[in-house]
Amino acid sequence: MNPRTSILDLFSTFAYLEGDDFRRWLADGRLRRSMQCVAAQDDRSEGLWSIYWFKRWQSQDSPLAESHLFAYLQESCYWVSQQMARRVTKSQYTLADYFQITNIDIRRVLNGFAVDRGSSLKSYASLVLTNALKDHLRQRQAVDICSDWALLRKWSKKRVSEVLDRVGIAEPEAAQYRLAWFCFKTLDTPNESSGERSSPDPAMWQEIADFYNTQRSSQLIVPGASFTPAQIEVRLAKLGRWLRDYLYPTMNSLNRPKSGEEPGEFQDDLSDEAGGSLLDLAIEREEISQRTAERSQLQTILTQALKDLAPELQEILHLFYQQGLSQQELASHLKLSQPTVSRRLKKAEENLLNALLVWIEAQLNQFPDPIVLKSISTTLREWLSVHYANSENS
Repeated sequence: MNPRTSILDLFSTFAYLEGDDFRRWLADGRLRRSMQCVAAQDDRSEGLWSIYWFKRWQSQDSPLAESHLFAYLQESCYWVSQQMARRVTKSQYTLADYFQITNIDIRRVLNGFAVDRGSSLKSYASLVLTNALKDHLRQRQAVDICSDWALLRKWSKKRVSEVLDRVGIAEPEAAQYRLAWFCFKTLDTPNESSGERSSPDPAMWQEIADFYNTQRSSQLIVPGASFTPAQIEVRLAKLGRWLRDYLYPTMNSLNRPKSGEEPGEFQDDLSDEAGGSLLDLAIEREEISQRTAERSQLQTILTQALKDLAPELQEILHLFYQQGLSQQELASHLKLSQPTVSRRLKKAEENLLNALLVWIEAQLNQFPDPIVLKSISTTLREWLSVHYANSENS
């Protein structure tokens, strides 16, 4: 990585990686104009500028302060990621994965940093991000050896409710999921021979379905139809997958360059000292008014991208997200090898991801920052889960 030297670059550019290799610094047009505005007559040092934006982030008087700090800490994220990749050789993660994880954890850095302790923001970030990566690897190892069924047995009603809310399952359907989970957790207590990792046997699924059907009238405001054992199993398989993705989202390296800086003018995004609060309010109102329209457009884009997929890719998404089949079950059902199934799933999701990125760049005139890049993959999987769940119920 070529370290940045100018103050303007330090607070307005982000690292672009191809695989695990750093390629160049990409400028964010809004951040560059923001820095040009506030730094025009100011010759503060790098450290003083970091404190300036940190204090503005604390006071929440600038919508761009956090983005400036994310840009500033790019080197810290990269060097910590590089060190971890060298130390941990037996891991499914690449340097690019570590880099995305550390970018997500920058908020942990900001929440714990104290100006009066004498440490620089970069030094503090290196310590916190290193420990956060280690903690993530420890937890990930635990979840990797735990099946979806074991996760469902382990976690609480509160966590299940959080997952359902995250993937967009609304009431009264969410209540049906919670009751199905409660029946499963109450009745299915594996012994040593069956093990925590295993799925319930057919007899147990029948018991769970019977228990659900006897409880739904008294426990649910809207009881809905009774469920068969197969229907209960499909719903709980989805819930287990959603829970795993919620706890430890799959990492995808989606760093893509934008050709040049953003077109158009964004004068309202400039965070100058004289009019920051009024501009912030205007930006906030504009974002609220646009949010509903953008959500509708995203729905249309993804639905069309799904229709444009090759038939074999549509089929594998349908079986995976609606029927809840595992990759091994898909391989058996489709008479394909497991690696082929995995490649098709990945290809289908990548095509949808590309459609999302093209829309973001073309319609929003916005280059996704590291936080958005990290969340796009998880958001897509959540959308697919909800989309196919709604298709099943319609």
